[in-house]
Amino acid sequence: MKKHLGVAFAVMALVSLLAACVPPQTQVVEREVTVVVTQEVQTQAKDWPLAQNLRICHIIEVGVPYSTAKVTLAAKEAKLFGFQYDVYDTQGDIPTEIRLIEDCITKQYDVIALVPYDTSALNDALKEAQEAGIPVISEGADLDEEGLKYVNTMIGSSGWAEGETAGKAVCQALEDGQGWVIIEGATGHGLVPQRSSAREYVAENCPGRELIAVDTGKWNREEARTVMENYLTAYPDQIDMVYCHNDDMCLGAAKAIAEVGLTDEIKVLGVDGGAKEVYDAIRDGVMWGTVLNDASFIAVKIIHSARDLAENRPVIFWQTSPAVLITEENVDLFPDLW
Repeated sequence: MKKHLGVAFAVMALVSLLAACVPPQTQVVEREVTVVVTQEVQTQAKDWPLAQNLRICHIIEVGVPYSTAKVTLAAKEAKLFGFQYDVYDTQGDIPTEIRLIEDCITKQYDVIALVPYDTSALNDALKEAQEAGIPVISEGADLDEEGLKYVNTMIGSSGWAEGETAGKAVCQALEDGQGWVIIEGATGHGLVPQRSSAREYVAENCPGRELIAVDTGKWNREEARTVMENYLTAYPDQIDMVYCHNDDMCLGAAKAIAEVGLTDEIKVLGVDGGAKEVYDAIRDGVMWGTVLNDASFIAVKIIHSARDLAENRPVIFWQTSPAVLITEENVDLFPDLW
């Protein structure tokens, strides 16, 4: 009996010794989590010494609602870090955009962010920025092979992915024998052929959906409304769906459709998402759906990438948000950004 008690006491002593030497795992994990959260809460611009006085030049057409939303979101993010964030309006004019790039070089901004509204016209100005040692962030569209040499990162959704998602939506929404039309963005913009790749997807995967006509709405709601009015006159009883390269044009097209009492007959599909007006239009059946081009993703990435470039940190060249289809079935999962 004494022998067994002695063994038992020895085992208990060994267990107690091990418990004293090795703290419970949950306590270690809890302390680690607490430290991480505290560090994130206390993160400020001072934690990036090279980027403390960062000055960002953002060149974009601000008259477009989607672009205005990006600017607003980016300004909020820049304020969190204490960065100077200045916006310059291209007014949709390529020569103006070139001049603004040159002005931002002259003003010695630390980083230039821009939307290339032409795939090649900006190349000389972008080269000047590179030679001046100013990193360039390109957003929302592709540049040609030469232009890509002069930028440090490309941020946005993939126009090709948006085109494919839109093509799948056309195949899903229409039946064989039904027809659809496209209202494109401004001619020359890099996203136009990419988002219009929906036509190739449909031709290859559901060729029974006939593409009736293609025209440009120049990214503008009223221009698109006029285009849609012309479509309805030229192709009566032939159009079952209209695909627009952005939601703003879709809202113009939807108005033209409503005016002739065909809202329940013609499906309206756009690209961008984020706007309460658009999400309400989907809920109300005015629009069938949209392909998400996440303005919040782009805005935040612009500011974070500007910071990383100023700190000489490696930055991923292609930073792409997913092209998600939003319809009445899932629209409530997406927050209103503006």
